[in-house]
Amino acid sequence: MAGLSSNEATEERRRRILLITYPRTASNLLVKMLSLDSQTAVVSNEKGGYFFWNAFMTGRATGLTYKPIEHWNVEETDQIQREFQKGVNELEDKHEIAKSAGKITFAKEHAQWFANPAEVAKHLSGQGGPASLPFSIEVPYISSSNGAFSSNNLTILPDEYLHTWTPTFLIRHPALAFPSFYRSMLDLENEGFAGPHERQPMLKLFSTLKWTRLLYDWYRQHGSDSSTKSGDNIHLPLLLDAQDVTNEPAVVARYCELIGMDPTKLKFEWNREALGKAAHPDGAAQKTPEEVMMATLNHSSTLLKEKTPVAIDMVAEAEKWKNEFGEDIGKQMEEWVQSAMPDYDYLRARRLHL
Repeated sequence: MAGLSSNEATEERRRRILLITYPRTASNLLVKMLSLDSQTAVVSNEKGGYFFWNAFMTGRATGLTYKPIEHWNVEETDQIQREFQKGVNELEDKHEIAKSAGKITFAKEHAQWFANPAEVAKHLSGQGGPASLPFSIEVPYISSSNGAFSSNNLTILPDEYLHTWTPTFLIRHPALAFPSFYRSMLDLENEGFAGPHERQPMLKLFSTLKWTRLLYDWYRQHGSDSSTKSGDNIHLPLLLDAQDVTNEPAVVARYCELIGMDPTKLKFEWNREALGKAAHPDGAAQKTPEEVMMATLNHSSTLLKEKTPVAIDMVAEAEKWKNEFGEDIGKQMEEWVQSAMPDYDYLRARRLHL
């Protein structure tokens, strides 16, 4: 970090926790278990840590997510840039509040949500070649708004800014995460929050561990170790598997200790959320997008271990997908899962465990 000594940079990094996920990894469950509201030493936001939600949703709402980057006009580029800038500004405002109180900042983001939009467009189109960043984001600790990006940093955040965070990656077996995301997309369509035209590009974007693996490897290559209050050394990046989050609570307790949270505040049981619905103009009740995505968690009162089994029969699961989704989608789902398994196995082998 520019202007900071090595010790100051380590101390600053220790107070900035970034949980990097992808949809249906049980990240909302992990946040609920961490009980952020009860963690007196932690500052986050009302979305449980999401700061780039609006940027990604704006891309979807305007159709820019599905539009080749070279076809964006100046106004469209400025619109997305402003939303990313708002996210960074809110994140830094929260950190200033946390820092002034001697607390930790906790943020949670899907890796795809703060990926370079040019890289997202290239991924969805299947085109090759380099993708340039179409705008710059002003971030602290960077001497210029055009901070350096290494070739394997596909995010909207410069290398130096990524260095300011203590990263944790959360993964979940593709045979569980990808079909769950497809079901959620169908639920979002049924509630009017997504259109059928979004189904295939969203599945292509999220049914891969490419973004997680690239960013994880970036941190392994460019990141540095941090330390806890007790002096324990953290080998960064940290990595959790949803299977352990659900079945090995002691792993979550250890994780709390490593990042400076209070493991005595962990929750393994909770009250079911009220099934509230927003008023709709026609008088009918309507769920919010958050309620759709968090339906399983909100309707539960404890850990649902059956949602993340220890053993998975891939052949049996593939047959289930064909029966549930139809032959074409079922076959496509099997291909996505199989393609993601090398990345998943690589990451899982490096997870935090007791």
